[in-house]
Amino acid sequence: MWLLYKQSFRDNLVSVLGFSDTEADETIKSAKPRYKKIIGELPEFVPAMCHLDYTMNDMGGTSTFVRKYTLASGGQYCDYGYKKK
Repeated sequence: MWLLYKQSFRDNLVSVLGFSDTEADETIKSAKPRYKKIIGELPEFVPAMCHLDYTMNDMGGTSTFVRKYTLASGGQYCDYGYKKK
C-alpha cells in the first residue's frame, strides 16, 4: 500500500510543506525507523494514538479514513488512505 501513496506523500512534502527534493527523500527514508522507535518506547500509547486517526478524520467530514494494518498492532507496515464520502 505504501507504494501507492509514496509519491503523493513526497509531492505534498515538496509542494505543501516546502521541503526540497532532498529533504523529502530523507524524510521518507527515515520515517519508518522513527515510527518503530516510538512504538518501542511507548508501546502502550501507540494503539490509542493510531485510533485517533479515525476520530480526527471524522471531524473533517469530507472523507473516510481507511486502514487495515499498523505497525502498532503488529502489522509489517502501516497502510492508510482516505476515501471521498
